[in-house]
Amino acid sequence: MLRVAAAYALVSWILIEAGSVLLPTFGVPEGIFKYYVIVVVVGFVIALIMSWAFEITPDGVRLESEVDRASYKPKPRDRMNRVIIALLVVALGISITFNVTGIRSDRDPLAESSIRDSIAVLPFSSRSTDAENQYFADGIHDDILTRLADVESLRVISRTSVNKYRNTTKNVRQIGKELGVAAIVEGAVQRSGDQVRITVQLIDAVTDEHIWAETFDKALTIENVFEIQSEISASIASSLRAALTPADELRLAAIPTDSIEAYAEYVKGRGNLSARTFTSLQDARAQFEHAIELDPDYAQAHAALAQSVLVMFSNHKSIPQPEAFAVAAAAIEKALSIDPQLAEAYAARGLLQLMQWESSRTGAGNVDAAASFRTALALSPSQADAYVWFASLRQSEGDIDAAVELLTRALTIDPLSRIPYLNLPSFYASRGQNAETTTMLLKAAAIFPDWSLPYGYLSNHLQKLGRLDEAVAWGLREMALTEDPMAGGALIGIYQEFGDDAAITDFVQSFPADHPFYPIGKSYWHYVTRDYKGALTEIESLDDPSSYPVDFVSGLMVGAAIMTGEFDRAYDYIINGHPSLAGDTDITIDHKNVYAAVLLAFIEQKRNRPKQARELLDKAQPVVAELPRLGMAGHGIKDVHVLTMQGRYSAAIDALIDAVNEGFVSSQAFDVWSFDQDPIIEPLRNDPRFSAIETQINIKIEAMRQNVEEARGSGDWSTLLDRTISESA
Repeated sequence: MLRVAAAYALVSWILIEAGSVLLPTFGVPEGIFKYYVIVVVVGFVIALIMSWAFEITPDGVRLESEVDRASYKPKPRDRMNRVIIALLVVALGISITFNVTGIRSDRDPLAESSIRDSIAVLPFSSRSTDAENQYFADGIHDDILTRLADVESLRVISRTSVNKYRNTTKNVRQIGKELGVAAIVEGAVQRSGDQVRITVQLIDAVTDEHIWAETFDKALTIENVFEIQSEISASIASSLRAALTPADELRLAAIPTDSIEAYAEYVKGRGNLSARTFTSLQDARAQFEHAIELDPDYAQAHAALAQSVLVMFSNHKSIPQPEAFAVAAAAIEKALSIDPQLAEAYAARGLLQLMQWESSRTGAGNVDAAASFRTALALSPSQADAYVWFASLRQSEGDIDAAVELLTRALTIDPLSRIPYLNLPSFYASRGQNAETTTMLLKAAAIFPDWSLPYGYLSNHLQKLGRLDEAVAWGLREMALTEDPMAGGALIGIYQEFGDDAAITDFVQSFPADHPFYPIGKSYWHYVTRDYKGALTEIESLDDPSSYPVDFVSGLMVGAAIMTGEFDRAYDYIINGHPSLAGDTDITIDHKNVYAAVLLAFIEQKRNRPKQARELLDKAQPVVAELPRLGMAGHGIKDVHVLTMQGRYSAAIDALIDAVNEGFVSSQAFDVWSFDQDPIIEPLRNDPRFSAIETQINIKIEAMRQNVEEARGSGDWSTLLDRTISESA
């Protein structure tokens, strides 16, 4: 009986260890495994009883009471002992494999990616046919999500990602796996007259079991609405055993506004701000302003207004820079005066400080921005936007590894957010990983097929890879998806290479006169038609040229001044646009100002200041060497420029040949002039090899021009679009 007990125990051990891994693999619920263990244990008891009651003899199985022990001697059990020892070795091997090598930990895909304190709040459904009730339900959902995001010990998936599951047919387990969370919140809202009913349930995303559920019936007042939200949020946090600090408890109990109408406007604005489109951002700004009119002390609405105008300027240039900065600064100050602990306001302040610092690259604005982002994340660890903007700051400072780390953390909170799918490709491009950049942008376009920006980024990237025909195809896709008149603007440089004046004219004539960039457009029109004096006249007639983006306006003014031979004027323009380059010593050159530094070196040579030019070139050369040549982060032929100005003409020609072999065909995407006009490489044109290089470039451009004309004539751009997709596969 002891041998049977030992053998059965070992077999049971093996069965339970194997079942703990194999049953979940086939989707068997955890409860079934419990019954599985019970059956094995009951079998052990039955085996003991059977071994005690029966004996195996040469005549078959007999009751123990029927066996004559005087005449029957059991055979030696050496074989049985060997079996038991073998089973013991197998059991130990399985146990070591499962528990030491980590196989057991992989039994559930969520085991590594989600922990007990990770949660997704799905959009609440509306149990009413009234469309306004859906806005109300969205508001309840949004506020609960925001309150939970402020709990330090919880990881809460952002609204952008959870909104993808509105009206989903996926089950809780699927959603939990996709979002990497351990718990899911579902809810429904019903309004009837002056009453509201809110039903909420918290579900374990691994087992699909209810953790907590409650129904709230209250009179429809703004106080009751926020009271319910606070109670729901606190109950969820408690059910997840999240540790609530006193600050957490205060934020959960906060009542941000006493106007239900202002609350409704704010909710609509949040939805439009998340969409990040040209039109939705304009709507969001108006809705936040209306919410503030209804309740001037609505801190969250002020913070959201600041975010909306900054994103409008950053993504679409649909608002003048001075207006965006002024509105944002005032809104942030007001928000923090009302609620000094508002994470959204600190995140917006960090974004404003980042954008202001990038416009001049002087002062400690980057340090201030980092401090604001850290404060925002300390107050609300699930602020995905703060991580995204913080990543942009680190990228701007040249710390790509830190930027990738921050953006990766943002994706754990908001895995379906749009902006990281644009920012990550730019980080890869900074490393020269152009194939990966193309693949990621195509992925972004596939995930968000109705969002124009991935198409525009892809068009710009392909243009800087020298694939001009493909760039046109994707740029036209961008233009078809948005009302933003700036969309497709980069194609003008390609049309100029193709000699397609009609396409340039069509773009300029269709540009709306009430757009903030319209006055710059007139100057740019003169520039691309090589009327450089006309370009300078137009741009200097503006009330405040500095109110426009530095990279655009400064380059335009400097280029026009150089082409007219007005080098003192060009110097003033470049220093006004890039004050960090002012002075003769202690100038720091990095990846952000190296293009301007190379231009400034050329201007200094023309101004007969060789010492200053030489120092600029010496500092610029190692920075250029670290940059990729092609792609959206490429420098083009800046190395050729540096070598030419250093008088190393043979080395410059060699570098130019390398550039063309890599795919370079056009200066328009990198510089303020076309290749045939480039004044910096003028000394190279006397080299016998230059003519062959130029011919090679022109042949490539002509072939791409014909591809575009063929696609335009047939209306079928699929060949060019498919080429991009197939080459990235």
